[in-house]
Amino acid sequence: MDLWQNGLTGPDLRQQFLFHSSSSFFPLFAVSAERAVSCDRVCNRADWPRICRFELVVEKRTFRHGSAPIIDKGLLAEGSKSIEPSAIDSYYTVNGRYVGPTLTVCENDFLVVDVENRIPGESISLHWTGQSQRRTPFMDGVPMITQCPIASFTRFQYKFQADKAGTHLYHGFTGTERTHGLIGAFVVRSPYEQRQSPVLSVLRNDPVWLVTKLNGLLGVNGQRNWTQTSNNGSLRVRLVYAVSHCQHWLELEDHDLHVLALDGNVLDHNATSLIGRILLHDGVRMDLTLIRRGPPVDIERDYEIRFSPPENRASSCGRAVFHLRYGISHRTDAGANGAESIKYNLITPPTLPHPSPLEDRPWSKALDLTGADCVETEVLCPQDLPGGREQFPKDLQRGYDARFEFTISSRHLASAGPFGDPIHETVHSVNGFTFAFPSVLMVREPANSELWGHTCGGHRTLPRSCHPLTGLCECVHVEHIEAGHRVEMVLINADAAVDYVYHLHGQGVFVVEVVKGHRTSAQGKMVRRLAGAPLQRDTIVVRRDSIVVVRFVAKNAGLWLLRDIGSPSWSRGLDVVLNVGHSPQPDIPSNFPACRHFVGPRYFLI
Repeated sequence: MDLWQNGLTGPDLRQQFLFHSSSSFFPLFAVSAERAVSCDRVCNRADWPRICRFELVVEKRTFRHGSAPIIDKGLLAEGSKSIEPSAIDSYYTVNGRYVGPTLTVCENDFLVVDVENRIPGESISLHWTGQSQRRTPFMDGVPMITQCPIASFTRFQYKFQADKAGTHLYHGFTGTERTHGLIGAFVVRSPYEQRQSPVLSVLRNDPVWLVTKLNGLLGVNGQRNWTQTSNNGSLRVRLVYAVSHCQHWLELEDHDLHVLALDGNVLDHNATSLIGRILLHDGVRMDLTLIRRGPPVDIERDYEIRFSPPENRASSCGRAVFHLRYGISHRTDAGANGAESIKYNLITPPTLPHPSPLEDRPWSKALDLTGADCVETEVLCPQDLPGGREQFPKDLQRGYDARFEFTISSRHLASAGPFGDPIHETVHSVNGFTFAFPSVLMVREPANSELWGHTCGGHRTLPRSCHPLTGLCECVHVEHIEAGHRVEMVLINADAAVDYVYHLHGQGVFVVEVVKGHRTSAQGKMVRRLAGAPLQRDTIVVRRDSIVVVRFVAKNAGLWLLRDIGSPSWSRGLDVVLNVGHSPQPDIPSNFPACRHFVGPRYFLI
């Protein structure tokens, strides 16, 4: 099924909206006979926002690889052959494509997205990165926290306002869904960047590079033999890197890179250095422009776009090379149509050239977004990037109203299986709590006795399941914050072997300190970097044996997940719910489904 959208403006828009309360309103979209109008347009402050309708159909495919004929003389007759069991991989498609279509709207447009789950026996939900969901926190896409999972062969309708411009994502909630095709770019343009910004307004061509991995090989926009074309060389690349357990250096042959935005937050372009290469981590979203070295080249030529694993670390992540081509006629770089051709593109690996040593570039630095190698002189840390002017609230410089310390740790438990076989389990926890999802919909029933009996965190007594003799405390870890309070959050990674990537829903944070070491001596060395313009992020790396300090103002009331995006399933125990409350909460529609009633095919419409 193809992507479809319907943009309504002016009087049509006014007729489709209804105010439900003083604190929130929701679009009521009746079936309209209006002509479909694209929401991908030049944004203008004087124009009415549009209602942008999309339909996303999610399916799951499997394929086999690695099969080969073998001979087993002990079991087969002479000369007989059998087929060695091949590995079975699975991936997701959105509207028949590996990596879903890009949804493009203008700032303040309203989205109405119908999601249909056609996966037998598997429920899903979609999260929308970068959006505050200020009036619709129940559209954040967290199963059992803000919505019921979308059950097999049912449909759910997301409705919210795109209030944050930038390069964003929609993706399946689990890490496996997100990195195996249930993902797509969500581009929100703004009048400022298209008309007023001295840098962004001249970069009208803004292709998306969505990097994923399947069966060990990288692809861009669902393709492994991908080429970016450009007629004039003025590109604003919207780069999204969704590759779990891997990091890659990005570099472009004979080009420098200028970072324009990170996690949808525009940087101070006048203070940003040219970058020779960038070390990417899972979940990062950034905007770049490409600066070609030397005089213009009139002849047709390809430049290599290289993704290389770090040279000084053991890594099973492979190298990939794609191409940038200047000076030819327009050629689409979208994926081939149809599931069979998509499957062919995914399985057939390209022939890569042999890696060549990196060139010495004294005039440009490297940017390490993971923070691992930025102690070197010529390597920049993420906090070295200058945040946008006027983004950092002055109130955060003077202090905070609430402070939270979250210590991330893991330990190994040994036990015996049902047949006496040894079992080794890794238990992850934050402050000793291993996060587990509730059995009732939290946003719908916050005072449910079953939920409260299984909640931990703050000053609450431990639930019965966390008795010291059990050796494991699985509970719904919740921390409470007053709306409008200034918050300092200290993330302490006590794990000496693993880096963790965290994404905070509904809020943006300012990184004010990063220090190596997690013990008390390291904490004593921390000095908050509050001068200037700290970088605003919503996805950050907490390096092994290190501490990251962030501050933010809890403006949005609701239930917001501090999410460990590296978990292949719903959670591996490292999540925390931040309950921002005690202010007028957005009203939940009366017909919003409660999960215990969400049985059988149904179509939810607000």
